Amino acid sequence: MNRRHTIDPENLDLNLIQEAAARIKEGQIIVLPTDTAYGLTGNPSDASVVHRILEVKQRTAKSGMPLLAASLVQAQKLVSLPPLAERIAKKFWPGALTLIASSHHEYPVGILGPQNSLAVRVPNHPVTLAIIQATGYPIIGTSANISNKPSPRTAEAAAFQLGGLVDFILDAGPTQYSKDSTIINCTVDPPQIIRSGVVARAKLAPFLKVKKDKGF
Repeated sequence: MNRRHTIDPENLDLNLIQEAAARIKEGQIIVLPTDTAYGLTGNPSDASVVHRILEVKQRTAKSGMPLLAASLVQAQKLVSLPPLAERIAKKFWPGALTLIASSHHEYPVGILGPQNSLAVRVPNHPVTLAIIQATGYPIIGTSANISNKPSPRTAEAAAFQLGGLVDFILDAGPTQYSKDSTIINCTVDPPQIIRSGVVARAKLAPFLKVKKDKGF
């Protein structure tokens, strides 16, 4: 069975978008492109899906997994964003910035992090956004790799690590960036950068008390 399908991000094949969304709704796990890395996704409310993704990635449940939303409005239904975090989201979403905040909902073990926290991002990729919209709810957005292995920037790299373990792969060519998203923990005051990535500290300096670095 051919698990890998090519899609043009500038001319979306709506049949492939609908197929990907249908597979997620059916409880399958798929690889899809984002702006930063190829992601491994599925329904975050399905415990068997969450368990399978953790097994495929050889990852423990304690760290949690991020969710991808289609908009700030949708993200705000998932987490409680403090006013500063909301201003940051309005500035950098859609984009390569992940925010950790307090979750409004319970999820299967493996999604939430410590103290009921949830990582959320609105990616800047037409394929990803179209799939989320077609699915009708936010989806898991962890990188399509074995834990502690490099994040894949191409579908080939994702398939090399996970190819036989997933149900469907969408190939939209290389990712826009060669770095992962920057992560900010918004459950503390002031918010703290806990992973450097595409969005550089210099861009975040007006919002946070951080030292500047080079980058996007």
